[in-house]
Amino acid sequence: MSDLPPSPRQLFHLLDTGRITQEQFRESMAQHAREVIVEMEEDHLNPAVAFIEQMLCRRAAAKLLKQHEETLIREVLLALSDLSDFPPGRWLWNAGHPHIPLHAFFRSKRDPVFRISTLQADPQVVTVVVEYGLRGQPQTQKEEFRLRRDRRNQLGLERRRLV
Repeated sequence: MSDLPPSPRQLFHLLDTGRITQEQFRESMAQHAREVIVEMEEDHLNPAVAFIEQMLCRRAAAKLLKQHEETLIREVLLALSDLSDFPPGRWLWNAGHPHIPLHAFFRSKRDPVFRISTLQADPQVVTVVVEYGLRGQPQTQKEEFRLRRDRRNQLGLERRRLV
């Protein structure tokens, strides 16, 4: 397990399995909520920057949607959110909710950056190359994930490597 705090999706799993208390769950979820509120305040203070970021993210989502169905993209994002040592997973945990716009999961310029460079889907295997960066790092990391469907038809990590 890494030093990264668990994503809300992982927190729900920890709570359901009894590995954390309800109080620990509430405290961790409150921390996530505070992070979102800080970003909302930043957007309010810099509406032009927020608008440009939103347009870049919409364009990234539209580009993916030209090649793949939205359900597949959301499924890939959700599978990535399950990885405990994948930093952007904290922002992808609710990708399975269709009422949240797809572009909301991409981060073109905003720190931490998250982009999908390529996505190749076969019936049982999906290969995705993502680019992401953490706060304080000068460069983004590029990583390739190979996801395979299990017997329940859900995507899970088969292998990953730095590109």
